[in-house]
Amino acid sequence: MGATILSVQGRSTAAHPPISLFQQLVAQVPAPPPGEGPAGATPALQFSAALPHVAENGAVVISIDDVQDIPWSELDFLLQAVGWHRSRRTLVLLSHCPHLRHRDQPVKTELLRRPNAQRIHLGPLDERGVRAAVTTRVNRPHEQWIELLHHLSGGSPLLLRALLEDLRDEDMEARPTGAESAAELGMYGRAVVSCLYRSGATAVELGRLISVLGDSAAPELLSGMTRISPAVMDQQLEALRHSGLLDGTNFRHESAPREILADLGTLQRNELHRRAAVVQNNAGSPTTEVARHLLAARHAAEAWQRSALRDAAETAIGQENIRLAVRYLELALENSPSGPDRIEIYMRLALITQRISPAATEIRHLTALLSAFHADKMPSTAYDGLADLLFSYGKVQEAFAVLQRQGAESSAADVRAGDHPSIAWLWAWYSHHSSGQEDAGQDGRDAEQEGGAQNARLPPADGGARSPYASATSLFQTFEGTFLFGGRGDWAAAAENLLEVSTLSDATVWSLASSIKALVIADRLDAAWQWCEWLVKESASRDAPGWQAIFSLQQAIVALRQGKLAAGLDCVRLVESVITERSTGYACAAEAVLAALHMEMGRYDEVARVFAKPIPPAWEKSVYWLSYLCIRGCFHLSTNRPHSALADFLRIGKVAERTLVDHPTLVPWRLYVAQAWLHLGDQQMSARMLAEHTARAPGHGGRDHAMVLRLRARLAPPHKRPGLLFRAMDELLATGDRLDQARTLHELGVALHGLGHESWAARAQAAGAHIARNCLPDQAVARTPVPERTSKAVHDTLGKERLLTRAEHRVAALVAKGLTNRQVANRLHITVSTVEQHLTRIYQKLGISQRADIGTRLKSIPP
Repeated sequence: MGATILSVQGRSTAAHPPISLFQQLVAQVPAPPPGEGPAGATPALQFSAALPHVAENGAVVISIDDVQDIPWSELDFLLQAVGWHRSRRTLVLLSHCPHLRHRDQPVKTELLRRPNAQRIHLGPLDERGVRAAVTTRVNRPHEQWIELLHHLSGGSPLLLRALLEDLRDEDMEARPTGAESAAELGMYGRAVVSCLYRSGATAVELGRLISVLGDSAAPELLSGMTRISPAVMDQQLEALRHSGLLDGTNFRHESAPREILADLGTLQRNELHRRAAVVQNNAGSPTTEVARHLLAARHAAEAWQRSALRDAAETAIGQENIRLAVRYLELALENSPSGPDRIEIYMRLALITQRISPAATEIRHLTALLSAFHADKMPSTAYDGLADLLFSYGKVQEAFAVLQRQGAESSAADVRAGDHPSIAWLWAWYSHHSSGQEDAGQDGRDAEQEGGAQNARLPPADGGARSPYASATSLFQTFEGTFLFGGRGDWAAAAENLLEVSTLSDATVWSLASSIKALVIADRLDAAWQWCEWLVKESASRDAPGWQAIFSLQQAIVALRQGKLAAGLDCVRLVESVITERSTGYACAAEAVLAALHMEMGRYDEVARVFAKPIPPAWEKSVYWLSYLCIRGCFHLSTNRPHSALADFLRIGKVAERTLVDHPTLVPWRLYVAQAWLHLGDQQMSARMLAEHTARAPGHGGRDHAMVLRLRARLAPPHKRPGLLFRAMDELLATGDRLDQARTLHELGVALHGLGHESWAARAQAAGAHIARNCLPDQAVARTPVPERTSKAVHDTLGKERLLTRAEHRVAALVAKGLTNRQVANRLHITVSTVEQHLTRIYQKLGISQRADIGTRLKSIPP
């Protein structure tokens, strides 16, 4: 016959409402027959009366768990009741937690007096026991898994079973990868929480404190966070180690503290972190530990707490953990009252946030700093730092206003300490913010007429109080003397020297960027590309996507000039992935370069999509607006809209004059205006603008000088054109501008062809086509058309086999009007692919290589 097993949970006697020992036992035995047993008996007497009847069917096993929670009076009566029925086979199993000595009951002593009582000590599983348990599920577990499971479980069968539930059987047949220490072990974590609750309120409190302190948990810190006596704490810690929960004073796996803290409410958890921060600060713990708790508690109301956060932020910056540093400083800023400390925090945040997002620095932190400056809430000691940041983001007018209030005399060398004057100015100008100098958006004629008036309104260099404009004028004059009329080799060497000796940091990032810009203007494209490439990789290795965006934007500009169009697109995509806010100057620059790259690839539909987007008002106050207007004007020229192009180019001149940067080396807008007048057929106006540019240019040579020579060739008699274009080609070969080389060779071929030098013309155009194919296969060589009459000899070569079909003529006519391929397809109710096929044949028959030439040649070709 089998045994009757009766189970009792000691914890139930301490529940609310409590369920006594005998209430649990009576519920598991059959009720006595009617008339038997005392009337109105208590559960204890009912069980005593029922026990003989139950024992008639076999042995009785009474299992009592957590006996320490049961009142001694109930246990004493149970032992007596069992003794009354000695003839019955009854086994009483009592389990208790040996580490809860403060809750020991007299039952332990009483049982020692009984000869039939035996005490059994159940220790943790050893590795052999763990292996036996694991092999019931996994045929051949790896030996290292046995060691790992034994360590994580501490030999606890409950924790071991939880681990086996969390892990996959097949994974345990291979060697552990090491990722297990950070894996999510939900069942294991919940089992640890359950063990703590089973161990009592003191164990639960200690478990929570250890979870909050983490690796810093030590008995002295734990004592400072609780009122538990040291003796009881030592006993509890030893019990938790014996239970397999702790290894020293830490949990054995990260899942355990995660689950313990998740079991708490937000207010409880924050309070524990706040107490931990106080205790660790008083104990002299590292500020990184103090700040960790303050961040978790979102609490920094006291000055020492904000100081700890700032110190921890500097430590995080030194470890290249910028995102954590930003979180520390933002918490300190949230709780900081107005005053010098708040300004210092804002300043530091502005510097380090640009590693992650330059746009966030410009939109959030610089705006707040400028507000404090204008409200006279900024200490004068912060003026230098503010001016430095403003120059970094091109807010030159505001920067000079700061210097003016400070009373400092500004010169080119003062713009940034340690920078070469030329580099400082380039760096300031290229990111120039012309706030307060609104571009009214008037047409090109108004801009041209107002040019002199704008200059007349500039304050005199020596008249009246010193103003930001006077400072800018002084700086510009210094710059002209040191750079614009000096040798390019000098300032290019200065730029490379700074790049070689500087380490990328918050203090040098803009100096390095300005040096690269100096190399680009100096036509040292190969060197600029190599430095950009290195700085982008260095930024990536240091988890600084903001820096990556800064240097990738520069790399895209270099790629555009070198003809590395695909690489340039990759650079722009990286910039756009970091700078997602369109209202910033960087977004304006990225879209401008993107449009230029698509235009050079012949993707006019893509260019049209870029320029169809709405323009944020902030763009028109950024220097990148000049680049945007320039590229948009070139697109208008390429799509046969010279009037729109002229308006954009003249608008550039207007803004350049207003912002005191109207110099040919920096803004060669007159050359683009000259091109537009050529497209309109006004050679006189084109020659006038070219002469203005040449009179102001320093004569450094290079790309701009090559552009001048090409324009002169278009204005010169046919017999002089080849010589000018040969000279332009010499300049471009030294600069590395491959696309301009291809266009110049094409123009040279046209010029030689017009003079009857067919062989030389073919060689020049073949060379240009070869360069263009290396940049991107099957692309147009001459984006800028040659606005001159086609010679009769050229027309004579167009035989009947070169005449356009009626369908091709319709496509050519619409393209000549400036329609994109998609617009042409919609107008003619054909596919875009069909339009592209027609254009390919049109190019072949007309002997042209770009769509802008279609309008010129179409006039002489019958349909």
